[in-house]
Parts: sequence; C-alpha cells; structure tokens
Amino acid sequence: MLIDITQTTRIGREYRTGSPALKVNHIECTSDNHTYKTIEFSCATHNMGTHIDMCGIDIPLETERLIGEGIKFDVSHIIDRPVMLTDLDLDLVKKGVYVFFQTNWDKYFEDEEKYLTHPEIHIEVVEYLVSRGVNMIGIDTLGVGCGKNHGIIDVYLAKEKCYAIENLCNLDKIPTSGFKVYNLPTKIEGLDVYPTRILVEF
Repeated sequence: MLIDITQTTRIGREYRTGSPALKVNHIECTSDNHTYKTIEFSCATHNMGTHIDMCGIDIPLETERLIGEGIKFDVSHIIDRPVMLTDLDLDLVKKGVYVFFQTNWDKYFEDEEKYLTHPEIHIEVVEYLVSRGVNMIGIDTLGVGCGKNHGIIDVYLAKEKCYAIENLCNLDKIPTSGFKVYNLPTKIEGLDVYPTRILVEF
C-alpha cells in the first residue's frame, strides 16, 4: 500500500505569518510572434507546505538518502508538554531510518490560529536521534520545535546534516515500523528549503 503523507500547498495560505503565500497567475507570453498561455507562481519558501528545511541555499542532498526505511512515534496523546525520550520506544531507532512524529495536528490545518500552536519535540530527543545516526526527522506540524525552539532545532539538525521535514499529514494511516519512505524533493536552484513529495509504502 502507498500512502501520500504530503500536504497540499494552498493558494494564499501563510504558514509563517507575514511571508508571501502561494500566488498563481495565468499569463500570456510571446515567442517568435507566437502567443501562448501559461501559469506563473511565486511563494515564500516556508509557505510551500511539506518541505525539508535545509537552513542554507543549494545544499546538496545525497540521492541515496531519498529512499529508506522509516519508523513512526505516535505522540498524539501529548499536547500539554514537549515529547521526551521517556515517551518513546527507543528500541525502534536505528541508523539511517526516517523518524516521523505523529501528533495528528494536521487535522487543524484549516484552523490557521490553532495550527500555529502545535506540540513539539524536546531538544534532548532530537539530540538523541542525531547521535543514533537517523536519516531525517519529520512531523505533521509547522516544525519539530515550537516558537523560538522551531528555528533552534532546524539549525541544529541542518548543522548535523539530519534535517527536519515539516508539515506532513496522514501519519495516522501508516504503521509504526516496517515501511519504506520515498522522499522526492524538487530540484530548484537558490532555495533554503526543498519542497518535497513523500510517499510511504508498506
């Protein structure tokens, strides 16, 4: 079975307040006296729905990392405090896996104010996962951390070349382990995040 865990990037939706949302314009262009219609779009990188936060421009991402084994932690019952190491079955963790955190916060996507106030993963968990050599860390919220911790964790993960994958969805539809991840970022120059389509197979 294949499950798409990618959010749709919505026209006009601001993930980061004050930054330009996706705009789509129907335009006419002329080439060699021939006029044709096409579509032009623009969007701030962090408003691009599901993406890998690279925290730097044009950072290479090795092809062999894009397909791999994954595990999931269901932490949807924890909403009033950060997720700690003691909340997790650490026996699932091994080198090279994608780690996804299921908070079920994607159900609040249509409530923009609620979506901004999401659960978060404690930095001790992030540091532990990095020490175990996991591939990347994904979550179905705006970020692994919330508020100021969002940026702190993103920068830390990027420095360690682990990277955060933000704004996932449908994590309630995939198993805890025994699945394969297909992470297919777009190849666009000059960006500090990579918009990506992610499929899970089990």
